[in-house]
Amino acid sequence: MAFEHINIRQIVTVALSKDAIIIDVRKMESFRQGHIPMAINLPMTKIEAGQITLPKTRILIVYCDSGNTSIQAARILDEMGYRVINCVGGLKNYNGSLTK
Repeated sequence: MAFEHINIRQIVTVALSKDAIIIDVRKMESFRQGHIPMAINLPMTKIEAGQITLPKTRILIVYCDSGNTSIQAARILDEMGYRVINCVGGLKNYNGSLTK
């Protein structure tokens, strides 16, 4: 694995310091129920299908509910040539407010 791991609680700070894109890899329904501020939704199914139109010049920070799906997404994105940071712990360990 050529990508970095951070604690989910650092996600916003790291995203701002690196001008990164925060990506929620959960299903759209889960995203709509609440997500980390500044996050965009790119479900794992779209990542697996290669349906990605994000710039490779930006760092992508991925997260999910528990950290299991995001590590899979990070591996795929890394293999596609993206610079990726995976969040350990997932949304269930995030202690900040969520956006709906």
